[in-house]
Amino acid sequence: MKRPGAPRRERGGQGMEKQQRRALNSIVLSITTLVVVAALLLVGIGLVRDKMMRNTQQMGMSLAESYARETQSRLDGFARVFDMAWMYAIRGVDANMSEEQMQEGMAEYQQNVHELFGGHVADLYAVIGGQIVADNPRTGDGTYDYASTDWYQKAMASPDEIIFSDVYEDAITGDQIFTLSKAMDTEGDVLAMDVYINQGDVLDLEISLPSTYHFYLFDTDGGLLYRLIDRQATNPVYAEQLISGVRDGSLFAYDAQITDPNGVARGVYYAEMDNGWTVVMTIPIQEVLMGEMDPVIYSLIGVALIAFVTLLFMVVRDILNLRRLAETEKTIRVLSDSFFAIYRVDFEAGTYRAIKTSPDLRGTFDESGDYEMLLAQVKKRVHPETYAEFEQDFSLKSIGQRVKENVADYGGDYQRMFGGSYHWVNVRTIYQKDVLPGEVILCFKDVDVEKRQQMQHMMILQEALDTAKTSARARNTFFNTMSHDMRTPLNAVIGYSELIRRTPGDAEKVTGYIKKVEFAAKQLLMLINDILEMAKLEAGKSALDVKEFNLNEYLTEVCEMFRTQAERQNKRFELSLQIKDPVVKGDSFKIGQIMNNLLSNALKYSCEGAEIRVEARQFDYQKHSKFQIVVADTGIGMSEEFLNHIFEPYSRETHFTPRTTEGTGLGMPIVKSLVQQMSGEITVESAVGKGSRFTVTLPLEVVEQHDGPVIGAAAGEASGEAAAEAAGSLAGQTILVAEDNELNMEIVTELLTMSGAQVIGAANGAEAVEKFQRSAPYSVDAILMDMQMPVLDGCGAARAIRRLDRPDAAVVPIVAVTANAFAEDVDRTTAAGMNAHVSKPIDMDRLLEALALCWEGKTPPAAAPGE
Repeated sequence: MKRPGAPRRERGGQGMEKQQRRALNSIVLSITTLVVVAALLLVGIGLVRDKMMRNTQQMGMSLAESYARETQSRLDGFARVFDMAWMYAIRGVDANMSEEQMQEGMAEYQQNVHELFGGHVADLYAVIGGQIVADNPRTGDGTYDYASTDWYQKAMASPDEIIFSDVYEDAITGDQIFTLSKAMDTEGDVLAMDVYINQGDVLDLEISLPSTYHFYLFDTDGGLLYRLIDRQATNPVYAEQLISGVRDGSLFAYDAQITDPNGVARGVYYAEMDNGWTVVMTIPIQEVLMGEMDPVIYSLIGVALIAFVTLLFMVVRDILNLRRLAETEKTIRVLSDSFFAIYRVDFEAGTYRAIKTSPDLRGTFDESGDYEMLLAQVKKRVHPETYAEFEQDFSLKSIGQRVKENVADYGGDYQRMFGGSYHWVNVRTIYQKDVLPGEVILCFKDVDVEKRQQMQHMMILQEALDTAKTSARARNTFFNTMSHDMRTPLNAVIGYSELIRRTPGDAEKVTGYIKKVEFAAKQLLMLINDILEMAKLEAGKSALDVKEFNLNEYLTEVCEMFRTQAERQNKRFELSLQIKDPVVKGDSFKIGQIMNNLLSNALKYSCEGAEIRVEARQFDYQKHSKFQIVVADTGIGMSEEFLNHIFEPYSRETHFTPRTTEGTGLGMPIVKSLVQQMSGEITVESAVGKGSRFTVTLPLEVVEQHDGPVIGAAAGEASGEAAAEAAGSLAGQTILVAEDNELNMEIVTELLTMSGAQVIGAANGAEAVEKFQRSAPYSVDAILMDMQMPVLDGCGAARAIRRLDRPDAAVVPIVAVTANAFAEDVDRTTAAGMNAHVSKPIDMDRLLEALALCWEGKTPPAAAPGE
């Protein structure tokens, strides 16, 4: 159904839009300010950082140059002593001093070096006339190839200079040394002094630096001569990267930095010495930027951060507020769109103002004015039967009274004219003292669809309630009938049992009483089976068991059972079969149930001389042919009124007839459920005094060719022959009976004993397994097994017997004799390894028949419950 009028935004959204614009402007201003402050903060931080990095470079370079001068001064001390020794060696050569004299002189100068630098820090020697003259001669001096050394070659190349070599490993001692050398006036003669850098105070520089500042001294070849690091070894790769960056200029810029092995970024500062050695110092960048910073800078940064955070908070707050406003506006729009008219009513002044007007009222009155004028316009469209109530409930007086009583929400449904038809409309007054003091919101909402659905649901609920009441009455009627129908056979059983007890000597009477007890018991069993079958169908637990069978033979078997009964009652029974493809696939058991119900009713509700006719014919329809089975009788018939309820549970015919109505009222519902389960149809025609005609149509798959046995008359004949032969044939047979009920055990023991069998009793499944296991192989001819027993049930006992390690365990016949009489119970016993199933109450003929077939190696046909 179309809603009356399209929703339209009115004044209610204008105020919200203004609030959104103001919030948006505030956000734009806050963001602009935030960006400016952030930019100034970043620029300021950048300038401060730049200035601090430049100042730190100047300081670092100055420190490096200072330590370079100190190191150079120490090296100059070595050079002065070495120069005096050189002059002595020149004079000694010129004076033709002996080698011993030269050694003595060298020893004096070497002693001065030791005293000056604290310990044995140097070895003074000379190459004179091609031989090494030393104060402390060493093994190997005679074969030492001095001419190939760097210090000798450089001394010869620069005869007027003192040469400082790079650090190297002494070929004889293996110590780290550097060598001072200078050529003498005599061709090929050179004075040299090896200085041990790790001995005495050779490089013990007086350097005082923070622990995080690192100091290094490299020779001209980049070798590390000295380091000052807080108890840490220097990574060779890192040292090589450091001196390479210094030498190639990549670490010269004020903001250049290198990362040490600990991941700390460092600024690098250095100075070159006169001899080509390099002093390098590194300082952590973090300490450069955050070390002893000027308090003013800290203050400025702090203020800037506070301002930034404050502005950021304001921006986030404004964004959240704008989002809330947007969500609120959406909510208001949704709420507004759900109402086709909204008015603000000043109940004190008696005026109204339109927020949203119904499309069919636009232009008929002003957007604001006297409230009575608004009511007059509404009156024209309200259903006449409800306007008086509407006018009373929504008058200014009523609204004012509800406000005094603090009724925040009030309203109801009424019918209003829209486009020539009435729709259900909900009208409400909403009052919020804190938001709109002195005013209420009057709003109208179209609820026609919801109202009609609600009314429809109420009708459905009422129908369901009526159906439930009808079902309850039917159940009560059923239980009352059950009470009567079950008490009738029970009364016969109890009464005739009492008569048998009182007349033990009159055999003829006793025999008649026993037959009547048996008949009453079978009636009671039939009632119980109907109730159980209906309960199973209603619970959906009745599954199809599709197998091949001969329909002609099966129908003949079923009808033959009832033909005998018809003859006893002086009724004519006819069977006509017109089926060209008798072998089909279907559930023969359920078809038998259908036929049993229909034929038993035909015999039950017909008088002497009546005719019962069964017809079966085939209609070809592709793979699944349709088979029509008709059961007709000329009995008492049914009233037209009852035919409408014949398939309803617990329904029974109540019109006056020559016969009393019997049964549970479940037979025909069971038949219909079985037919529908097999995708079939059932129809009925009947008239009082003329009889009834039931037509069942079932789709069954035709089997053109088949292998193996087919259920039908042949099986029935075999069963009949086996039963005939089985009577009195148990002589010499040993039967193991597992039964926990003493009465049932006594009955079956007596019946078997009367047939000549020897009985071994077991009170439960475990005892049955134990007694069979103790018996000699092949001494037990068959086992009768109850299903529900304590300790171990029948199925468990059957499985345990089949698993025993003895030759007869797999072949001894096991027959289930139990009150569990449905198809699923038969399947359970078969799965447990049992050969046959006989339901209680025990039919001795059927039991003997089942045993005979088992001994012949055949499978007895499954019986219907209670048969």
